[in-house]
Amino acid sequence: MAYHSTNLIFPLVGGSCGQVIVRAADSTGSLPGAPSRRGNDNSHPHRKLGQKYGLKRKSEEVDSSSSIQILEELSAPMLSNRTGAGTTTQSISHSVSTTKSSNSNSEGDYQLVQHEILCSVSNSYEVLEFLGRGTFGQVSILGRLSTDNADEFNFVRSYECFQHKNHTCLVFEMLEQNLYDFLKHSKFSPLPLRCIRPMLQHVATALMKLKSLRLIHADVKPENIMLVDPLRQPYHVKVIDFGSASHVSKAVCTTYLQSRYYRAPEIILGLPFCEAIDIWSLGCVIAELFLGWPLYPRASEYDQIRYISQTQGLPAEYLLSAGTKTGHFFHRGPDSSYPLWWLKTPAEHEREMGIKSKEARKYIFNCLDDMMQVNMSSNLEGMDMLAEKADRREFIDLLRKMLMLDADKRITPIKTLGHPFVSMTHLLDFPHSSQ
Repeated sequence: MAYHSTNLIFPLVGGSCGQVIVRAADSTGSLPGAPSRRGNDNSHPHRKLGQKYGLKRKSEEVDSSSSIQILEELSAPMLSNRTGAGTTTQSISHSVSTTKSSNSNSEGDYQLVQHEILCSVSNSYEVLEFLGRGTFGQVSILGRLSTDNADEFNFVRSYECFQHKNHTCLVFEMLEQNLYDFLKHSKFSPLPLRCIRPMLQHVATALMKLKSLRLIHADVKPENIMLVDPLRQPYHVKVIDFGSASHVSKAVCTTYLQSRYYRAPEIILGLPFCEAIDIWSLGCVIAELFLGWPLYPRASEYDQIRYISQTQGLPAEYLLSAGTKTGHFFHRGPDSSYPLWWLKTPAEHEREMGIKSKEARKYIFNCLDDMMQVNMSSNLEGMDMLAEKADRREFIDLLRKMLMLDADKRITPIKTLGHPFVSMTHLLDFPHSSQ
């Protein structure tokens, strides 16, 4: 088999593990002379800690004819149904290996060594360098998605799966940059709606597919939305990291379900949940892109429900009464009282829970409509100003529907895709606008 000069990423599972670059070799494991890599270049974009999948193609290091891929290690799922070179259909179980490799730490995480060779049936990979910290979690959902078109539904593409010393490795395409790093690079400048729109459309398309399969991603956030190729395909994004994903029928509320800032109220309150939590998270993401700052940047779950309640009102009493965690944040009055529930003050919550409340918001809104006036350009005039206001009205209308406190009333992915903000039907009234 001919040598392929292919770099891959190996983000190890486990909070204490790091990421590494590996290079594909031939099926014998031999590695012909590889291009030299610069030494301790701290400015190299691949050396940034904590950046998952956000790695830049280097033309001097990677042959343009080869695919750039990513490798992810899991605890011990199984692979089945290989379908040919470069393509695999994956079936990943939840079983855990009972044999601990000598290269594993006490938690069962595999300890890679630089220049170690990892072999699949058709390729071999050399570990070149460590990139940063990975996240924990077993990826067990990609087998359900591998038979579908990853590009059509905007999922990270999975290439290969193989066993290495009692650990299972998954090979993914290498994408460009996650949205958090994109925002950070721009010094958290707000994005115009014309840039937010295609990214929203791409992620909503991914969520539509997940919903059709009754799957919950459960960790939609800027770090898990990747730009594919900003130069050739501006604002084309894909969804990555299915480490928290599950089928609706098997979903269990845990401490780690959904990242802070993007956690849905049903998770905070301990209510039953479904795929609608992903729409809530996506709403928080597009609000953050618009503001340049998280909408609900809580230091604790109490602060987050306090922020939500201040901007959107208290959750309905039937939701509060059904929540298993409601008592952490709210007082309940006598059954005949009105209101039945009221939010604890920061002092009361600190006294009861020992957690000090903090103010982390950049913008404090009394309602979502207050966002209309944020970061309005003073350079717009005439038709452009009218079009911008119309676009903002539709954006906030969609955001309000995505952030409904009652998940049963929250907009679905397919209705999100049909909303005027996405379809841009409202802009037909402004044909000469630059919007």
